[in-house]
Amino acid sequence: MCCAGPLLAVLGGIGVFSAIGALWVPALAVLTVSAVLGVLMVRRRRRSACRTSGSSVDLGMPAPAPPQAKADPVHR
Repeated sequence: MCCAGPLLAVLGGIGVFSAIGALWVPALAVLTVSAVLGVLMVRRRRRSACRTSGSSVDLGMPAPAPPQAKADPVHR
């Protein structure tokens, strides 16, 4: 009978920590999954924002004018 109290205290402590772990581990798993999903969403959004089209784009610039013959200054 002399060691029943400490033995019950140790077993009760193990039970309390097991109950806390049973609640903490699933919460930690949910937090980990949501963090991984957040990282994947951010990476996907950044990739789509930085993506460029593979074709050339017409800028609507006018064609250069043909060179004109310059009038010679007066030659005598």
